[in-house]
Amino acid sequence: MVDKILADTSILIDLQKGEKKIIKDFAKLKNQIYISRITACEFIYGAKNKKEKKINKDFIEKLPVSEITEDISKYTYSLLDKYSLGIKFGISDAIIAATVIIEGYYLWTRNIKHFKRIKEIKLFTAK
Repeated sequence: MVDKILADTSILIDLQKGEKKIIKDFAKLKNQIYISRITACEFIYGAKNKKEKKINKDFIEKLPVSEITEDISKYTYSLLDKYSLGIKFGISDAIIAATVIIEGYYLWTRNIKHFKRIKEIKLFTAK
């Protein structure tokens, strides 16, 4: 049983696009889903216009947000040191990965390739 799931930006974007399977899975799991502060930032940053930005902000405000703590910050550095030459993942992905590891979440993402080589991560797959 999966207790806590961190949904990354790719999942929020698919929700926004109306992806039926993601919407159905999200509805079933809504009490277990969290987002990272960096995901909230990416979702606001990626808005195309004021209307979409407001919709994104209203949606994010309904989700529990996992803040970037000192432990997450330090672990982000550790992950970048350990994996960045081999994987070439960005700082945002490293913060998400560190959040998942430190907080004990499963990661729900459509960007498996960004995270699959990080051995410490537990990936979530909706059934």
